[in-house]
Amino acid sequence: MIKRVRQKMVVFDLDGTLIDTAPDLIESAWQVIKEIIEVKLDYETSRKFIGKGGEYFIKKHLEYNKIELPKDELDNLISQFLKIYKKNISKKSRPYPGANKLLSWLQENDFIVSICTNKPEELAKLVLSKLRISDYFDEIIGGDTLSQSKPNPLPLLSLMSKFNIKPNDTLMVGDTTTDILTAKNCNVRCACVDFGYFDEKIEGVDPDYWISDLSDVRNIIEGKYY
Repeated sequence: MIKRVRQKMVVFDLDGTLIDTAPDLIESAWQVIKEIIEVKLDYETSRKFIGKGGEYFIKKHLEYNKIELPKDELDNLISQFLKIYKKNISKKSRPYPGANKLLSWLQENDFIVSICTNKPEELAKLVLSKLRISDYFDEIIGGDTLSQSKPNPLPLLSLMSKFNIKPNDTLMVGDTTTDILTAKNCNVRCACVDFGYFDEKIEGVDPDYWISDLSDVRNIIEGKYY
């Protein structure tokens, strides 16, 4: 039996795109900053800080509350957060509706399926394993896997290079301007979900597609999306 050569790839962001990780991220952050922040942040505000790594996540909470810390205290806070989050990583986090069905369809149809996230690689692999969806992915690149992270083109370009996939045969699926910029920096089409942790609109930075359901990824691939 001759194995078909896989010539197309779909690259997913993780937090806010495939998995709703906000509940565990926000609760873990609150556990480490509650002693120095008097008022608990609004949940929707905290969600907008997700997607650029743990350090950014903690720094934005402090910045929002106009709190400045010496570097050693800040580093210690970030370290504590990552340790607590690792323990809590799958308590309330769940794949979004339709994620498993889409991933299964992509796998059955010989697509290369990868993760490109700014979450540390160890934590990305851990949450995928805990939620039992890690077997769908050919490659997982985290924010600390390479010397640069999104929106730098290096992570996505390295995936395309590893599997010898052309830009026209690659689709990036994300939820923030970071993902849109990453795709644009690699001349790759981008689908942005409207249910994730979208942070801010940047003038002139738009995805090729806005989608409200992960099943729309299949529609885009099959040319049925309008």
